[in-house]
Amino acid sequence: MIILREADASCQRRAPVQAGRAGGGPGGLLQSRPDHPGMWSTMKAKTTAGAKAATAATAATAAGEAKETSTVKRILLLLQCLVDHPGESAQALAYRLNLPRSTVHRLLATLRDNDYAGHEAGGTFGPGLEIYRMAAKLGGHMPYRRLAEPYLQRLSERFHETSLLTLLERRQLKMFHAASGSPDDPMRYNIRLNVLEPLVWGATARVILAHLDPAEIDAAIAASGPSPVQGLAPDPAEIMAALERIRGDGHAVTYSHRTPNTVGVGAPFFDAEGQVVGSLGFLIPTFRWEHADVDGIIAALRDAAGALSAQLGYRSPQAS
Repeated sequence: MIILREADASCQRRAPVQAGRAGGGPGGLLQSRPDHPGMWSTMKAKTTAGAKAATAATAATAAGEAKETSTVKRILLLLQCLVDHPGESAQALAYRLNLPRSTVHRLLATLRDNDYAGHEAGGTFGPGLEIYRMAAKLGGHMPYRRLAEPYLQRLSERFHETSLLTLLERRQLKMFHAASGSPDDPMRYNIRLNVLEPLVWGATARVILAHLDPAEIDAAIAASGPSPVQGLAPDPAEIMAALERIRGDGHAVTYSHRTPNTVGVGAPFFDAEGQVVGSLGFLIPTFRWEHADVDGIIAALRDAAGALSAQLGYRSPQAS
């Protein structure tokens, strides 16, 4: 053993580069000796082949990870379509996602097997039971909704009108109604909750839009479609003038923007950083609005939005 170590040490001194290639293992003695050229060539070939195999394996792993990421992204986009556009066929979903119909069928089958998608009558698809379960669980813990519900209840009880909590989805520059308060009245509105809609139409939306950055306002106007009731194209000049009035008044009032013969009223609320989060509002039939205590409604709405802002840590500039 002593002789072997001495020979090994001597070999490393004569040819340090070759010894380094050998990796320091038991084969390092044979590879570094000049009187074994055949063995050196063989081991070099094996090392090269091993390196190529390792590179190929790494490339295959990266390709597999990229494919897996792509599949996950497609499933997430498909889930979003099922929630935002329920009742569509596989062909319509494939068109929305710009994917082959066979791919969409395969993804839908995976989602159906796990209750994330449901096969409805007429060959259409929609959210599965698991989606509804998660939505109900998360929705019940939504802080803005939980904080706003007492205000909605009091507003509806006082004025006997439908009240709304509307929240901003800033990444997409859209809004959605997160909760509503229903009056004890046979004539009340059926509010579609948790559906993304443009920020341009309706008082509860415009009062949010008025407090965004100028670039965000321009982008939201450019991305909006025609008005839901009359089908009018958005007029940037009219919208900008309306937003200026809203900022000055502290509230918004619109007429038949989203629902015929309906007046919308909205007041914004803010977080601790002074960023607009959403709005509280009313939907009121036009014939009742004409005989209502308009000043009282607006004042109560602004007071409620201000109290909600204070709960979120907001301090108005006037209070500073």
